[in-house]
Amino acid sequence: AACVSSAAAAPAAARAAEAVVREGVVPLAVGLGTCCLSGVESERQVLDGLAAGYRLVDTASHYGNEAAVAAALKKSGVRRSEVMLVTKIWYDDMGPNASAAINRSLTELGTDYVDLLLMHFPGSIDAMQSPSANRQRRYDTWRCMEDAQRIGVARQIGVSNFTRRHLKDIFSFCHDPPAVLQLEVHPYFQQTELIEYCRDEGLQLMAQSPLANGQLGLLNNKVLAQIAMAHGRTPAQVVLRWLLQLGIPPVAFSTSPERLRENLSAADGSFTLTEDEMSQISFLDRNKRVGFDPNLIA
Repeated sequence: AACVSSAAAAPAAARAAEAVVREGVVPLAVGLGTCCLSGVESERQVLDGLAAGYRLVDTASHYGNEAAVAAALKKSGVRRSEVMLVTKIWYDDMGPNASAAINRSLTELGTDYVDLLLMHFPGSIDAMQSPSANRQRRYDTWRCMEDAQRIGVARQIGVSNFTRRHLKDIFSFCHDPPAVLQLEVHPYFQQTELIEYCRDEGLQLMAQSPLANGQLGLLNNKVLAQIAMAHGRTPAQVVLRWLLQLGIPPVAFSTSPERLRENLSAADGSFTLTEDEMSQISFLDRNKRVGFDPNLIA
């Protein structure tokens, strides 16, 4: 029996008629990050993003803004089929609660399918770690996600904040492997070994916190400033362009309409980083993350 109610599934023919042709699972474009606005603020940000031209919107049940994303999409006039919606299952909802969490997200988002459903973390971050309990959570949750894909309420399924160890575990029992890993990656935290492993395993990558959430002094880096000046761009645009040229779609957050447009323009092909500039950025790695370290999850 499916973990997710088949009543939530749209007729396959109707969904196929609305399908958007994409390169890979995730389009090579700048996505709109929505964490962690809620209510009217979230709705305004998504409306501004859609008006600017964003067509990938990244949300999560934990953000508490799925309903606001739905309201913005409805008001925008942009067709649902033109927007890639990404949401995530929070670790509190892993295991037996995963099926209810998926259905709840579909209801909040006002849609009968999401384009990409992610497991937000590889397990609970409780102080008392239980490797066996977390492994069971991953197993049960992934089975529900596989069922969600099978009945069409999730077009693709993947994971977020997984380490190589967690990925190897899920590969050991999955029927359908994850299509995507969303991970923190920016010039100060490049995760080159994990990225190489994912590519060898056929996972597409998405970058979260690509601008280090405005922390670590990343956007004041002199190398990035020099490259930005050479192209008449901002350091943020350079970072986003660097990721795109690595083949990694970034999910960037901003509430400023001007900044939203600036970020999006990194993908419009109006400038390209040279091999030398890409190399310079590759030497900026400091192994400094801004998000929670999933290595702490058993």
